[in-house]
Amino acid sequence: MGVFAPGWAIEPLGPSSYKIMDALISVIIPTYNREILTIRALRSVVFQTYRNWELLLIDDGSSTESWEKLCSRDSEWKNELQKKGMQENKVNLWQIEHAGVSKARNFGVEKSKGDWICFLDSDDEWDPRKLERQIHFHLANPKLNFSQTKERWNKKGNLMEPKGKNQKISGRYLQESLDRCMVTNSSFMAKKEAWLELGGFREELLSCEDYDVWNRIFLANGSIGLLEENLLIRYGGHKDQLSLQFAAMERFRLYSLLLTKEEFQISGNWDLVSEADQRLWNDAILSRFSILLAGRNKRGENTTMLETLRDSFVSEKAIDGFALKNLLTDSYK
Repeated sequence: MGVFAPGWAIEPLGPSSYKIMDALISVIIPTYNREILTIRALRSVVFQTYRNWELLLIDDGSSTESWEKLCSRDSEWKNELQKKGMQENKVNLWQIEHAGVSKARNFGVEKSKGDWICFLDSDDEWDPRKLERQIHFHLANPKLNFSQTKERWNKKGNLMEPKGKNQKISGRYLQESLDRCMVTNSSFMAKKEAWLELGGFREELLSCEDYDVWNRIFLANGSIGLLEENLLIRYGGHKDQLSLQFAAMERFRLYSLLLTKEEFQISGNWDLVSEADQRLWNDAILSRFSILLAGRNKRGENTTMLETLRDSFVSEKAIDGFALKNLLTDSYK
C-alpha cells in the first residue's frame, strides 16, 4: 500500500515569509471497523510537513479483531515517526463504547491539548502540506476561527474536482448551507476555544451532524474561510458510509433546524438574528416538512405526528420534545 494515493503533486513550497508557528494542532480521527483505511489516513498525518501536531485516534467500539489489527500495525507509523525524529506519543489511541462518530469526535476534542482542532475521517487522506498551509492561512487571516480547504474526489481511482453546486465557497453562506452540507469535516480546522464555545457535535445525530454544526456557526454570525488549495482526497462508495446508511437524512436535518431554533430562542439569541436570516431558517424548516410529508403520503405511511409537529412550528407553539426525538427514529405511529 502506497503512502499517498495516486495524484498527489508535492511541489516545493518555495520562498516563504511565514514565521515559524508554535501552535499545537490536535488531529482527531474517528474509526469503526476500518483498520486498513484508517492506516492510510493515519499515515497521511504522520507525513505532514508541519510537525507540531498530536494525533488522537478514537476507535468507536470496533470488533476485537479489527481493534487488534489496528493496534498491531503500529510499527508502520512508529518507524516513520522515528525517522523524522518525533516521539511516538504524538499518536494516542483510545477505544470507547460504540456510540457513533459524533461521540468519538467529541471524546477526541475532550482529550486534546492543541490550540487548534482538525478532523480527519478514516476513509480520507491529506496532502502532506495540509496542516502547514492551513495554519499559515489562519496566520494571514487572524480573525477567522474556522476554515476548510478545497478537495478532490477519488471515484474508483479517478481524481476529480467538485463542480457546480459542490464547489467550496468562503465566508458566511447561511442560505447555501441550509440547502446542503457545504463543509467537509476532513478539511476543516477550528480554533479550539471557538469550537468549545460552539458546543461540538450533537451526539444523538447519527448522520448530518456536520450539517448541524456548520449551520450553528453561521446562525451565530460566524464565518468559515476557504483555503483554495486541493489538500484533501475524499474516497466515496464505501458500504459503511453514513450517507449510504441513512436514506432519510431530511429527518435529521429537520431535527437539527428545529432544535437549534428552540435553543436560540431559549437563550435569547434568536432576537439577535436578522429578520432575513430568520426567514431563511424558517423556510428551510418548512421545506423539509414538505419533503417528508410528501414522501410519507406517497408511501401511504402515517403522517399525524409529523403534521402535528409542523402545525406547532407554524403556530409558534412550543415543540413537543417527544415528537422531536421521534425524527431521529422515524417513529410516527
